[in-house]
Amino acid sequence: MESTRPRLTDAEFFGEQIDTTRPGLEAIPAAVEAGDFATARHIFAAEVRASLQPERWFRQQRSFLDATHYLPDETAEAACVRVLAGTLVSCSTPCAFGGSVDWFANPTFNKYKEWTWQLSRHPEWALLGERYRATGDERLAAAFVKLFLSWKKQTAGEALDAPSNATWAWRTIEAGIRMGGAWPWALHSFYRSPYFDDDVLVEWYKSVWEHGWRLRNVHHSHNWLIMEQNGLGQIGILYPQFCQAEEWRDFAFATLIHELGVQNYPDGMQYELSTGYHQVNIRNYQWLWDVAEAYDIPVPAAFRDGLEAMHGANLKLMMPDGCLPDLNDGGWHPVDKLLERAVSLYPARTDFRWAVTGGGQGSPPDYTSIALDYAGLYVMRSGWDAQAVWALLDGGPFGFAHQHEDKLNFLLHAYGRRLITEGGNYAYDDSPMRRYVLSTRSHNTARVDGQDQNRRRSFDRVNERIDRPSGTLWHSDEARDVVEAVYTEGYGPDAERTVSHRRRVTFYKEGAERFGPCFLVEDTFTPTDDAEHSYEILWHLHTGAPAVEGLAVRSVDAGLANVALIPEDPPEGLLVEIVTGQEEPEWQGWHAVKDHQQGEYEACPTAIYRLRGAGIVRIVLWIVPIQTLRTN
Repeated sequence: MESTRPRLTDAEFFGEQIDTTRPGLEAIPAAVEAGDFATARHIFAAEVRASLQPERWFRQQRSFLDATHYLPDETAEAACVRVLAGTLVSCSTPCAFGGSVDWFANPTFNKYKEWTWQLSRHPEWALLGERYRATGDERLAAAFVKLFLSWKKQTAGEALDAPSNATWAWRTIEAGIRMGGAWPWALHSFYRSPYFDDDVLVEWYKSVWEHGWRLRNVHHSHNWLIMEQNGLGQIGILYPQFCQAEEWRDFAFATLIHELGVQNYPDGMQYELSTGYHQVNIRNYQWLWDVAEAYDIPVPAAFRDGLEAMHGANLKLMMPDGCLPDLNDGGWHPVDKLLERAVSLYPARTDFRWAVTGGGQGSPPDYTSIALDYAGLYVMRSGWDAQAVWALLDGGPFGFAHQHEDKLNFLLHAYGRRLITEGGNYAYDDSPMRRYVLSTRSHNTARVDGQDQNRRRSFDRVNERIDRPSGTLWHSDEARDVVEAVYTEGYGPDAERTVSHRRRVTFYKEGAERFGPCFLVEDTFTPTDDAEHSYEILWHLHTGAPAVEGLAVRSVDAGLANVALIPEDPPEGLLVEIVTGQEEPEWQGWHAVKDHQQGEYEACPTAIYRLRGAGIVRIVLWIVPIQTLRTN
């Protein structure tokens, strides 16, 4: 369609969008009236340079060496050398542009759209700024200005009023990310460089105004909205020359306060139920909080209360190795890094300090096992030490985005090692691996008649509630934890509800039968008809190849913790198979090894218990973590 994006001429910018009552800008109207835009630019640039306060801005602690825009183990110095040579990285894939960047390029083997979109996040601009502040090397400033001007010129044809995800360079998530991080970092680094002259500075401010207009008028939802409003709020604080700056700032804060009630369950989890996007929201609230605090803007009390609950959810979920479980499009994120800022913001939270210092300071939480009953996540643990036994059952709602078909999924970490894992989070492409990680077959739950769960078909985002518990049965005492949840939402492309699956997990903290601390998993399948159905129960092992003895499966990694799967009174016809790295007839036995990155996955042994039967079918399994397998 024809672009209706506001295209700012000098007359429009200086005559309509700039607050010329601001001290230092009073002479601009006369210059505009005379058509002397060179003078208007000079007046404006002089006021901007005098008003910028880098000593406030750089109070923040930020790192721009993220995994997706830099090469593995690349230092900041090496990254800057690479950028100077004309090679940029997006989605972990480099592209050697040489002297001229094509901001609409896509060098990926399967034209992965995220590569082009994320190229316009520009973290390397901030990194160039960091090196420039450290070295004063004007080659860095020259490279940055060239990148900025080429990006602005090439992307000028995209409409600012287009839907939030309908452009390549102006997708609203990228617009928010730029304004909330790399762009202000670059501005405060380069604004006194001779390469960042009056003309470049005015073009920069015009582009920032366009970002503000788009972020104020075109909105997405979910975690995108939080990133958008972080960016808009920072524009409102950092660019007071704009007539709309105060309104933009107030709108951003009001929206973010509102979204705390919309997006966060009462137990602190963000409603996408992803351990990755939970952190995205925390970070974006925190970055705007930090900027507001640096510039003496009052921080809403709701930010403090909301983020404390979100940090608390991270601690509740934390595995004994200090990482989060990889739930939905999540990640195995180290919690100590996620809580670093929280330690200073919440000094009374000695449990936060304990987690960040690895137990060196503070005190562990006053609970062990815990239910996040609204999010439907149930954590069973023997203690808070690194050798503790920890497990999680997902018995909750589908989540509002980035969902996997994984209800009743079970994860296990014990004696210093993750033992039962899952497919994880893979790149947002259309590859077999992406389809696999989204499916039930990449999780530790059940398939019926060869079909995956299909909650997506009936998910009603509009009427979904975050203010009521999941309805899962939960009991915890000193001796045992019991959690019981049911899946009733159907299997296969038509989400046929011919079978319901109920899973009951009991954690015997002091041991049971002939075992030490262990789990009894009871899976009951109840059909609505008299037909025979087939069932598959899957267990993805984070171990070497296991041994199979009859129906029992046991990993046998010398000198390490291991796990045994032992059926109890197995029904006639129960079979077990180990599948590792299978691609045909369908993908099975894989797990991603880096968050949503292409090509980063490897095989893992997956035990699949199979049974056919009519009527109610019940399969009971002991899951026994084994502290150490010793060699002779």
